[in-house]
Amino acid sequence: MEAKYVCSYCDQTLNVGKDIVLVAKNDVGEKGLIMLHAELGNYTSKFSPGFSLIEGDLINFSCPICKHKLTNRKNEKLANFIHIDENEKKFDIVISAIYGEKCTYKIEEHEVIETFGDHWARYQNPDWFLLF
Repeated sequence: MEAKYVCSYCDQTLNVGKDIVLVAKNDVGEKGLIMLHAELGNYTSKFSPGFSLIEGDLINFSCPICKHKLTNRKNEKLANFIHIDENEKKFDIVISAIYGEKCTYKIEEHEVIETFGDHWARYQNPDWFLLF
């Protein structure tokens, strides 16, 4: 099995090839698709034509299939989805919802097991990941 990312709510696959495809809404209410690189720690992103983000924008991520918001319940500056590795092991993934902020957490059974990005230390509160 190839590694994949799935929505925390509908369990549908979010990645196409090496991109995680999400619906994004920027600070001025415009919506578009954002493609995030599937490799954890790679912050390359692409947008659908006519949609753009400015560094510092708070992005409201949603699942493109069920439309459910992926915003973390404890901190609106974070979003979550699930990673299933090639051995079918599940991990919760939490990313920053601030465009330009490089911050990713890989969580297993409510414990952060890996962090990625230059800004991971900005969210040190130990209970933000307990409620997805």
